[in-house]
Amino acid sequence: MDEGDSSTATSSDYAKKAMAAEKLAELSLIDPKRAKRILANRQSAARSKERKIRYTSELERKVQTLQTEATTLSAQLTLLQRDTTGLTNENRELKLRLQAMEQQAHLRDALNDALREEVQRLKIATGQIPNINGNAFNRGGLQHSQFFSRPQQLPNPNAHQSQTPPNGQSFSNLSLNDSMDYM
Repeated sequence: MDEGDSSTATSSDYAKKAMAAEKLAELSLIDPKRAKRILANRQSAARSKERKIRYTSELERKVQTLQTEATTLSAQLTLLQRDTTGLTNENRELKLRLQAMEQQAHLRDALNDALREEVQRLKIATGQIPNINGNAFNRGGLQHSQFFSRPQQLPNPNAHQSQTPPNGQSFSNLSLNDSMDYM
């Protein structure tokens, strides 16, 4: 098909439409109801075509808007994933530091316990605290935590320093001053 054929096809389409308009005018004289129906159908088709064009334009606009939004959200997602990775690494590092600090605390507690025992052993060795039944922590009613939480008093040289409680009383029944005399 060459250019001459395409231009004749276009002009023939126009001629058909124009002829159809002339035929419609003739038909309106012969059968006005049919002509009116044909005209209404043409108007309805034109409105439908216009609606379709508007709908297509609106869809194209929405596609453009959604593509822009998708690009923005993709960039935000990348940033959030980077932040999440950073926070995950920081959390892991903090957990490791916490474990190390807990281990240090346990070691410090064990060292403190060992030092307390050594202090007690040295006090017994120097005679500052009498050794009862070979165990420095066997204090009858005195508990280990009470022993270290109260200030220590040196024994009064003039006070009675027997290692057994008088009259068979237990250490827990003695007053604080009486129990301090045995330290």
